[in-house]
Amino acid sequence: MHPPPEIGSRALFPSLRHRIYANHASVSPLSLQAMDAIQRICLTQATDAVAAMGGFHAEIEDTRAVAGRLLGVEPAKVAVVGSTSLAISSVAASIDWKPGDRIVIFKGEFPANTTPWQQAARRYGLDLVWIEANAFDGGDGLAQLEAVLRDCPVRMVAVSAVQFNTGLRMPVEAMAKLAHQHGAEIFVDAIQAFGATPFDSTDLDYVASGGQKWLMGPPGAALLYAKDWSRLEPTLAGWLSHEDGLVFLWGDPDLLRYDRPIIAGPALFEGGTLNFAGIAGLTAAMRITEAIGIDNIYAHANAWLDGIEPTLVELGFTSLRSQYPARRSCILCAKPPAGQHAGNLATALGEVGISVASPDGALRFSPSWPNGLDELDEVRTALHQFLD
Repeated sequence: MHPPPEIGSRALFPSLRHRIYANHASVSPLSLQAMDAIQRICLTQATDAVAAMGGFHAEIEDTRAVAGRLLGVEPAKVAVVGSTSLAISSVAASIDWKPGDRIVIFKGEFPANTTPWQQAARRYGLDLVWIEANAFDGGDGLAQLEAVLRDCPVRMVAVSAVQFNTGLRMPVEAMAKLAHQHGAEIFVDAIQAFGATPFDSTDLDYVASGGQKWLMGPPGAALLYAKDWSRLEPTLAGWLSHEDGLVFLWGDPDLLRYDRPIIAGPALFEGGTLNFAGIAGLTAAMRITEAIGIDNIYAHANAWLDGIEPTLVELGFTSLRSQYPARRSCILCAKPPAGQHAGNLATALGEVGISVASPDGALRFSPSWPNGLDELDEVRTALHQFLD
């Protein structure tokens, strides 16, 4: 047994090399619980081989249950897939598009939530409408979105819950309300929010999130929620997407059929053998998130960011963190002063044991619950060392 999770403690991450890891928006370290869960699956397969598969499939229901509780949705509507990109691409390829349908997407987004929609537009003759994501930081973003929805029929609004290069927390709940008022659906890429920054999934049509960032699971395990799976066409179905797809394997003759109906649900995209080890690691990691509470993680990470932001400003950085608390996530991005390169600064900090990132020309700090507030003095000292 491992000790219970404790905010501000790295006890569950004894292998983590960096002394200060403020880079959860990139890839999080694996906890002892996650590693144990992954090893358990590997050892079980090594011992039992095919006999282990039934149990592995049954455990996926535990994954759905934990994910459903964290999202506040029905577990039966959650699919377990390989990545956020796969989830978004699968939905974009499975909608019954009509030529001329419109999709609203946002400038500043990570390409995972633009490229699949651009591909769908090329393939099906759709129109893309772009809005600046930064317009939602105290600007007229909602008014712009409402104007687009009012002026021309829109089929889908695709947005990230948190912007990767500014940390802006998008008002996805209000955006969903506007979309639905005008007959559109909303797709939320939640990978930079789920597990650390709260959002309400009640009115969201689709939510996708990989597990390797704020959920602190391994790569190759992700989640996709759809409020109404029947709205998707089974273009990507696999062998386990059929009703009674396994019955021909248990010894009875003449049960191999190719006309069994396709299931309208998560199996539509799961469809085959899954990454059981990765999913077990993600499930273990999500249980830690559930035990601590997303609201508590959010408050703690923002206390950490509150402690470092004044130093950045003092040293000449331009903070991109919203001045409106409701629009803040667990990410703080800051443009470096003139003559400084964000990538070089991130490398220099890494060399002294402080892991941060440098997307889109900004220095990005993304702490989570294992980060202690006692780390701040060391980060401040390092920043002064490189910039004074």
